[in-house]
Amino acid sequence: MKKLWRSGVNYLFLLLLLLMTGCASLGPVYSSVDKIPDDTGLIYFYRPSSFVGGGASYDIKNTDTVITTLYNGGYYPYFSGPGEKEFWAQTESKSSVTLDIKPGQTYYIKGEIGVGFLIGRPHLMVVAPEIAAKEISECKRIPDK
Repeated sequence: MKKLWRSGVNYLFLLLLLLMTGCASLGPVYSSVDKIPDDTGLIYFYRPSSFVGGGASYDIKNTDTVITTLYNGGYYPYFSGPGEKEFWAQTESKSSVTLDIKPGQTYYIKGEIGVGFLIGRPHLMVVAPEIAAKEISECKRIPDK
């Protein structure tokens, strides 16, 4: 019985260790982009750090092009041409937001993860700059692909 208890503790420790460590190597803490190139808008994709779903990540796409993989506690600045654009993520379910990008403007899309059957389900939302400024400040830069 003592051996069984010890092996159970070892498995629990290993599971907790895996949940607390991420697969991504994120860069420096958030700093804003100094200059937006002409004829583009700036979109920050970010996901505040959370214990729930911390080990899961998902790709952010426009059409079928992967922009970045959104990790727990990460952010990614993305320059987009003007016009109406749909950004989406999908695991077991799909979540999307549509923005009408204006040159020189900055937008914030927050990613979260909810409970799924086998894997977490992404949830994307457009966030006001005042709220995003507080939430993104502790996020770390996701490296370019």
